[in-house]
Amino acid sequence: MVIPITVTSHVARDFLQNAAYFNTVPKAVWEYVSNSLDNPREGIPVTVLAEVGRNRIRVQDNASGMSREDLRRFFQMHGENIARARGKRVRGRFGTGKCAAFGIANVLRVSSVKDGNRNVVELRRADIESARSGEPFPVRDVVVDEPTDEDPGTFVEIEDLNTRQLDVDGIISYIERHLSRHHQQHTVVINNHLCEYVEPLSVETREFEAPPDVAKVIGDVRLAVKVSPTPLDSDTNGIDVVSNGLWHETTLAGLDNRELARYLFGEVDVPALEEDQSPIPPFDNTRSNRLNPQNHLVAVLLGWIAECLEAVRLQLAEKERERRRSEEARQLDKEAKALANLLNEDFAAFQHQLARARRAVGADLGPGIGQATPDDSGLLMPSTSGAEQTPWQMAGQPHVDGEGGTEPPGPGDEPREGPSLIPGDSMGERHAMSDHGPRRVVRGGFSIDYRQETAEAPRSRYERDTRTIVINLDHPQLVVAKANAGSIEGREFRQLCHEIAFVEYAIALPYEMAQQSEYYDVEDALYEIRETINRITRRAAAVV
Repeated sequence: MVIPITVTSHVARDFLQNAAYFNTVPKAVWEYVSNSLDNPREGIPVTVLAEVGRNRIRVQDNASGMSREDLRRFFQMHGENIARARGKRVRGRFGTGKCAAFGIANVLRVSSVKDGNRNVVELRRADIESARSGEPFPVRDVVVDEPTDEDPGTFVEIEDLNTRQLDVDGIISYIERHLSRHHQQHTVVINNHLCEYVEPLSVETREFEAPPDVAKVIGDVRLAVKVSPTPLDSDTNGIDVVSNGLWHETTLAGLDNRELARYLFGEVDVPALEEDQSPIPPFDNTRSNRLNPQNHLVAVLLGWIAECLEAVRLQLAEKERERRRSEEARQLDKEAKALANLLNEDFAAFQHQLARARRAVGADLGPGIGQATPDDSGLLMPSTSGAEQTPWQMAGQPHVDGEGGTEPPGPGDEPREGPSLIPGDSMGERHAMSDHGPRRVVRGGFSIDYRQETAEAPRSRYERDTRTIVINLDHPQLVVAKANAGSIEGREFRQLCHEIAFVEYAIALPYEMAQQSEYYDVEDALYEIRETINRITRRAAAVV
């Protein structure tokens, strides 16, 4: 007798491999929250209460609950989503969500009430790993069809966590981003925080209708491209691609590193994504929040999004060039450079003082500002062996004719007045900073940038990657100061801009020190902020 060849699967291995897709706490928590939102009772909005603790996560809802038969289907790998089979628009698609807990923990317990009965089941990693034969493995029954008068709902407990990175704010942010595109009529509370999505501010919106050749593939859809007054973070920067209200990806369609692309966001709803039955699906099952560009529909969609984004980006770039050509922009640029020079003089003196303190105590605190590293990029500093133009030059008295001494050179008994570095144009080489992790490239010193970022945006902010202090010209306080001063050259306006820059600089300096291993406690940081403000305002007194 010939035994037929069949396709088989090692169930336990398959289960744990799918669990690996849920490799962060936010992904795992969202999986169980979204399960609750996908299964409401008729006419009753779902409330989900989640508690994230050091070694346990709990997610409880008042949704429709699960019977014992529902739980059996719930634990079926790659099973059909029941709500989707009934024609509901839900997020579940691949039947792998039950694995989510084991991406971050070792124990999953599910307690659910439906039709007057309670069922409680439990699954442990040890049970999965012991299923060496590849055969199905059992889920432990804790309670079976126990009569109860409780309302329907499900209570999920995830215990014995494998991760210690419990960033609750990050979890909340992740959930809120998804809620913005998913069942906004429901309520989700995490550690007593009501999750609500707030869309970024926008100063302009342009809408695009799919042209006929594109509409043949993706349908008659409309794309809204919005312009933020400030650069967006990676989570909000780009176009949200949704299908029937369910979010699938946020993308810049290849424009990620182009000028002003960080100011663009928006949304397009493409129902055809949910309906596509191509051999190459538009989605993947890795929870990567990415569409599959190998799918024809997705390829056409992304190409069209790129064209629309590029049209808006080019328009913004032209406006920015016009703004910078204006007389006021030139005056602001001149003022920004002068103010940056003032801060950088203090920064150079501060670095020199820090280096002297290190030498005095013989501290080995790892590479910091001004210490050479093998990197070929980073902070430009003057050097006798350097061949690259720097924004600095060495300070101090000029050399004069004299006789050499008999002793080797040394630091001297008294410190020289003034900073060792001042703004200039000496040749030098690059030095890098280390934060005991991936090396952060920092080019030059601090810079000042005046921008119009709407009245609702903060008065100022610090862009850490480029050491740029941004002053918001649209902030009401600056608008009033400019009006009272009569122009941007007026004393009141200039004094306010200096004060704003000084405060941001004073707050930024402890951050920069932390990046080079000069660790602080709160009192040290507050002391340094106060001292920096006192020091820099004294330097500026004769300038403003």
